[in-house]
Amino acid sequence: MSLEKLQRQIKTTQELREIVSTMKLLSSVSILQYEQAGAALEKYRRNLRTAFQALIRRYGLPHPAKSKAQPKYLLILIGSDNGMVGKFNQEIIKAVRADLRQKGVSPQQALFLVVGKRLNVLVEQQKWPVYARYGLSNSVKVVNTLAESIILRIDEATQAPRVSHVVAWFHQRGKNQPVKLENRQLLPFNLSALRTLKDKPWPTNNIPLLTLSVEQMFSALVREMLLIGMSGLLNQSLVAEHWTRMTNMQNAEKNIDDNLAELDKKYQQSRQEQITDELIDVISGVTALEKKKS
Repeated sequence: MSLEKLQRQIKTTQELREIVSTMKLLSSVSILQYEQAGAALEKYRRNLRTAFQALIRRYGLPHPAKSKAQPKYLLILIGSDNGMVGKFNQEIIKAVRADLRQKGVSPQQALFLVVGKRLNVLVEQQKWPVYARYGLSNSVKVVNTLAESIILRIDEATQAPRVSHVVAWFHQRGKNQPVKLENRQLLPFNLSALRTLKDKPWPTNNIPLLTLSVEQMFSALVREMLLIGMSGLLNQSLVAEHWTRMTNMQNAEKNIDDNLAELDKKYQQSRQEQITDELIDVISGVTALEKKKS
C-alpha cells in the first residue's frame, strides 16, 4: 500500500474518532440532564404521595371495580429514534412477544402505543396493531409534553372502553448497574401500594382542606401520578439509551485507536522501506559513477 493511501486512511480514521468522541460526549451530557429531571420528578412524586396520604387517612381507599371480562391490553413500547444502541429496540419486540405468548394473548388482540421511530419500524414489520406512534425528542423540555400526550391517548383508549390494562415496556439503568429491560403496569392503578400511607405519621399539625369531592380528588391524583410516572419512564429510557450509546462509542473508540496504531505501524514500516530503497538507489548510483570513473 502506498504512503499516500496510508496517510488518507489515517486521516479518515482520525476524523471518525473525533465524531465518535463527540457522540460520546453528547450522550454523557444528555444522561446528566435526564438524571436531574428524574430527581425533580421524584420530589414531586413524594408530594403526590403526601396528598394521597391526606386523602386516605380521612376517607380510606376506594374499592376497585372488578371485572370478569378478558383483559384488553394497551402496551406502551418506549424505544429510540436514533441508532448506535445495539439491540435496544429488538429486545423490546422479543420480550413483548414472549410475554404475550405466556399470557395467552395474541398481539392482534392488543393495542400498541409506540415511542421511538426505530422501534416503530420494527413494530410495523411485525404487523402489530398500532394505536398511536410518537417520536422521542432528545430535549428534556419535551418529555413532559410527550407524557401528557400519551396520558391523553390512554384516557381515550380506556373510555371507549377498549382497554382495561396498560403496561409500559422500557429500558432502565440503575446506579452502577447495566441497562436492562423492564415492564410496569400503569392501569389498573396499584392501590395496594398506597395502603401503608394510612398509618404513616402526618408531617404537620395542619389538617388538609378538600375543595373537591373525594372521587374527583382521587381521580385527579391518580391521573397526576400516571403523568409523573410516564415522564419518569421516558426519562429512564432516555438515560438507558444514551448510556448504551456512550458504552458503544467507548468500545468504538478503543477499536479505532487500535486501528490507528496498526495504520501508524504500517505507515512507519512503509516509510522506512521507502527510505531504505532511496538509500540503496543513491548508493547504487554512487557506486556506478565510481566504476565509470575508474
